Amino acid sequence: MKVVYWFAFGVIFYAYIGYPIILYLLSNIFYSKKKTEVKENNAWPYVSLLIAAYNEEKVIGAKIENCLALDYPKDLLDVWIASDGSSDSTNNIVKKYAAVNENIHLLEFPRTGKSGMLNKAIESVKSEIIVFSDANTEYSADALKRLVKHFEDQDVGCVSGRLIYKNPGETISGKGESIYWRYETALKVMESKIGYIAGANGAIYAIRKNLFEPFPRRTINDDFTLSMKIVEKGFKSIYEDTAKVYEDVAPSMETEFNRHVRDGAGHYIAVICLAGLLNPFLGLRSFIYWSHRIFRWLSPFFLIFLFILNIFLLDELLYKFLFKLQCFFYSLALIGLMCIKNTRIPFFLYVPFYFCNLNLALFLGFFRAITNVQKTTWERTERTP
Repeated sequence: MKVVYWFAFGVIFYAYIGYPIILYLLSNIFYSKKKTEVKENNAWPYVSLLIAAYNEEKVIGAKIENCLALDYPKDLLDVWIASDGSSDSTNNIVKKYAAVNENIHLLEFPRTGKSGMLNKAIESVKSEIIVFSDANTEYSADALKRLVKHFEDQDVGCVSGRLIYKNPGETISGKGESIYWRYETALKVMESKIGYIAGANGAIYAIRKNLFEPFPRRTINDDFTLSMKIVEKGFKSIYEDTAKVYEDVAPSMETEFNRHVRDGAGHYIAVICLAGLLNPFLGLRSFIYWSHRIFRWLSPFFLIFLFILNIFLLDELLYKFLFKLQCFFYSLALIGLMCIKNTRIPFFLYVPFYFCNLNLALFLGFFRAITNVQKTTWERTERTP
């Protein structure tokens, strides 16, 4: 029982603390100080910006305006809005822009889900480089240039940009999301130095079109699946933290939690599609996948095992202390939950709350995945105004 206890503890500790330490050491060993210089305009590749949209009438106009303002040669950039059966005014708004801008295109599809729709949309895209984006993200003017400059290296198959969350409503779940995202960003910066980040961000990432592989039917996390498939093929997947996009956090804990449950289900589904990356003989590619993802996805179950096993070990002083420590941590999380509407609760409350919230979402997502009840279609996430 003690062996199982310390194994569970070890997995959780490694997933959140041990791996970043090892990654820091590895990234400093493998990191090359050589920087990729920005090219002159006449050397830029032809790029297509592909935006998945479903009922985005509130934001699609602003998104297109943002695309038109990008610092990239207009004759080398096409913007494709792929509408997944939108039933509001999204399509009409795009058509108005397309009528006066020859590089704005609308692709209309029946409601099938994002991954299925992208499989069809890719057929219309002719460019060498495809940049994927969400409809509610705001790109910095130089984001595309900072992404695509890396494709000078023929070994690079995928480049992910940096998503920065804005929290105008100062929501507690939003604060937790922002802290977690900064933690994830630090990991990706270090992984990128080695050459393989553990998943791109759907808000901003670019691939070579010839590396695209159609998504399996149940795919939910298309950005993660596609970028990791490229890694599985042996190409580099790197992170460019100066290619910035901005997005508002969800306005409520419930909205954010439901999104995490859906993402969690998608992660567990992706394990089957990405089974090849579990092979330890792939070296660093497998090491990063196991360390950053697989152990993280196992953590909700090990947290439960750890708590239950601790109850049976209370006859020893060490385990009494560890049990009280767990109870104290979960108590802080519960207090954080009860104070969720208070925007001024301290750091030591909303961090435990967010940690437990995230792991509970993964736990529920697992059961939605194995019972096949998670839909591949998505509803737009409302954001703070």
